[in-house]
Amino acid sequence: MYEKMLKGRKILYFRHAPPFTNLDDISARDTQPPFDEAPGYQCSVFYYWWAFLRESKAYKECCDQNGAGPLADLYSYFGDVRDPDFMRWWRLGGHKRDGQFKPRSGRSLFCEAVRHPIKVVEDATDLDRDMGECVTLSVPVTTDLTRMTAEFQQLMRPLVEDRIRQYGEPRSRALFEVTSPNPSLKALHKVLIAWQTKEANPNLKRYDLAEKLGIAAKIEGERGDPDHESAVYTTLSRLLKKAEVLIRNVEHGRFPDHTDYEKSGKVRELPSSLSRLHKQRGKLAEPLPDDEPMLI
Repeated sequence: MYEKMLKGRKILYFRHAPPFTNLDDISARDTQPPFDEAPGYQCSVFYYWWAFLRESKAYKECCDQNGAGPLADLYSYFGDVRDPDFMRWWRLGGHKRDGQFKPRSGRSLFCEAVRHPIKVVEDATDLDRDMGECVTLSVPVTTDLTRMTAEFQQLMRPLVEDRIRQYGEPRSRALFEVTSPNPSLKALHKVLIAWQTKEANPNLKRYDLAEKLGIAAKIEGERGDPDHESAVYTTLSRLLKKAEVLIRNVEHGRFPDHTDYEKSGKVRELPSSLSRLHKQRGKLAEPLPDDEPMLI
């Protein structure tokens, strides 16, 4: 779990690394950057979620219509993503403060809601609200903090592991859950650049597009060689097909989902946040839980 401390010392928790700034301690991050010298805001799967959503023509039409249309439910959460400043969307969200939609920051869509925070129990009635999901400890405050932390981990580890064996890994409580356990930022960046280059150069021939992307240079042979060109076109088509599938699925609140549901016949499962709206399309998103502010 990754932590992000906000002003006021509020801490948000993420299952995947959030974007970082110069103020963050990144010594414990194990996320591989998408490319050398990548800025901190791009070193997160959440950046690519936003970036691929921006490539959706259907979603851009929804933004043009102020949230109306087939993707209205998704818009009620993500808002307008046409502004190219990702960090502004991450901090403030895509809805106007005086608009018809409840304001949600980008980070509020992906952070984990804390069901039972660790707390000091001052009233015995507090224990009744834990629903069997908490343990009560007696912690001497006179103990050295380092020793206290070590003993806490030693004590809690077998309890947590036993619960996982019985009930499995706890499910994400984020409004939108990353669908891959270990998304490759390098792979996502490569697919995104291929798609953006194609969209920016609609009249470019396939081989010229492959040259611009550096694909042709990496495949043995030269232009005019049928085997070489066939390999180049196959590689290019594979990248663009991956982009199409990612964009289609991000329109349904799933990322990075590489499943071609139209071709496979599988059923695309909506995130719980969207499924709650499925029967009330066109209405505002449900309020956030009491322990999760609307704008964080």
